[in-house]
Amino acid sequence: MAVAAGAETPTRGALVLQFDDGWSSWRTLVAPELARAGGRATCFVNNQYIRSGRISLDDLRTLQNTFGWEIGSHAFTHQNAVRYVQQHGLNDWLSSQLDRSLSELRGAGLKVSNFVFPFNAYTPELGRAVRERGMGSYRKASAFAMMSGRNEEGFLPGTSFDLTHYVPVGVLRQWIDMAHDQGQFLFLYGHHVSPDAAFVTGRVVRVTAHTLECETAVSLPAGDAIVLVPDIARRATSGAIEGLTVEGGGRVIRTPDSAANLSQLTGPGSIFLIGPAYGTRLSDFAELVRYASGRLNFYTVSEVVSGARSVGEHAGAGFPTVESERRSP
Repeated sequence: MAVAAGAETPTRGALVLQFDDGWSSWRTLVAPELARAGGRATCFVNNQYIRSGRISLDDLRTLQNTFGWEIGSHAFTHQNAVRYVQQHGLNDWLSSQLDRSLSELRGAGLKVSNFVFPFNAYTPELGRAVRERGMGSYRKASAFAMMSGRNEEGFLPGTSFDLTHYVPVGVLRQWIDMAHDQGQFLFLYGHHVSPDAAFVTGRVVRVTAHTLECETAVSLPAGDAIVLVPDIARRATSGAIEGLTVEGGGRVIRTPDSAANLSQLTGPGSIFLIGPAYGTRLSDFAELVRYASGRLNFYTVSEVVSGARSVGEHAGAGFPTVESERRSP
């Protein structure tokens, strides 16, 4: 077992971090943060986001070759695979979504051996077809993803830590402790990590079913799909709330009448959080990485699938340290 720097006990168990879609911030923000703790991740890229310029092949090669990340496929276009097959058939999906994605990524020098379905939506038939194409695993979304390895059907679990399925930092710490104590793999996935300035926080003064009165005036962050986490101390098991409006000079946040009852989700004195649905605050991610680095090893999906390293072994040898990352461009 490896002993993390400054840790009193050896690291045991592992954190398997994954990111979906395609964001240049994986290279500029997320990978350096992980490298400072000796960590790596697996990213599942959607080829349409390469074409749109949201991430580049150079970004992906840097993640793979400099930071030691694994690159996986998230299909060529971000379409629901189940619906696609219903409309066009399985062979069409394999050709236009899986094979085309793999051809482009591998042709660019990326070593792709695992897959994640858009929206985590698949059928047993699709799962088998992906495995028969040589993919080592695909993901099954789970409310709490901790396992000792890949399921016999070929999937690995994954729990989202985006705002849409917000998990408080305190709960993440508990999960990390459980994975360490039991020597298990903890599988977490997100999309993009953004500076804290992209989010808004505030204290609740008063709450009704669909209004939240703030201690100080706030304005909604720019961008689409902005959501509310009513209380950062509670897990958003029912999902974050969208369709927000601000009234009363910024002192009142109103949610749609169809949204969950706010009075059951928060109360006076609680801290709320507003930001992009598929985003995570940098400070929260940094705390997740910091806490995990003293207790768990960081694994890629391929390492779990291959079984090349046991849960108790350190998997980070040969990849960037704090010092080497500081010298990286």
